[in-house]
Amino acid sequence: MIIYLHGPDSYRRQKEFNRIIEEYRQKHSNLSWDYFDLEHSAAEQEEFLRLKEFSSQQPLFGNKKLAVLKNIFEIDAKILKGFLKRYLNSEDFTILISENNLPPKELEFLSKKAFLVEEFEALKGEKWRFFIQKEAQRKKVNLTQKAIDFLAQAYFGDSWGLVNEVEKLSFFSKDSAIDVDDLKKVGDYGYKSPDIFGFINAVVRNDLSQKIIALEKLFVSQEEPVKVFNIFASLNRLPKDLIRRLADYDIMVKSGKLDYGEVLVDLAL
Repeated sequence: MIIYLHGPDSYRRQKEFNRIIEEYRQKHSNLSWDYFDLEHSAAEQEEFLRLKEFSSQQPLFGNKKLAVLKNIFEIDAKILKGFLKRYLNSEDFTILISENNLPPKELEFLSKKAFLVEEFEALKGEKWRFFIQKEAQRKKVNLTQKAIDFLAQAYFGDSWGLVNEVEKLSFFSKDSAIDVDDLKKVGDYGYKSPDIFGFINAVVRNDLSQKIIALEKLFVSQEEPVKVFNIFASLNRLPKDLIRRLADYDIMVKSGKLDYGEVLVDLAL
């Protein structure tokens, strides 16, 4: 069988990846497993040949086998397709794959016919804040809501960075909850927290001069337009007409009619 994990949130994907391997090792005491990195590999090269040899070995006493694959899109898709399809319904041989993206067209059967397919998109809005809260609780770090909002903006789209920061905060000794001022004392976040939300608030108030000033500050500080837009779109207390407008902008960006920088300029005018 094949298990296919994919998505840009590599921290949560890697966590599930490790959990599956550990579950297999616990469940099958005599598990035969190996790790194969197919980067820069080809059909005739050593790593793919080693994978084929491993797959063809007959396990002793009905033991299970697990092949953990990395960088599978580096190899010729036609060759890989034939190999993977052979084991789609295998009960004794499991192939575990973890990749950032969905498979190309030649291998799209992976996202449709694999035994298990899990997607790990970048968390947004309340789901992202809840993730921060859970990670903080796991490390016994007490954060105020403002501190959570601050970290949500600082590490938006970077779950690895967030987890590392929470780990660092676990060594920060403080009787009361950690607030934004405390975060600024122990970390170098490289930006002014109010900037993005200052722009958002100006758009909501429809204050033309403040919108332009706030947007200019964002551009000067080199904030990524896609980051600003996604934070904006993740908020659930915006006016309904603005929510619809953001949804329309998102469609236009994805269809290539605008880019996120042009969207921000349009929102400011």
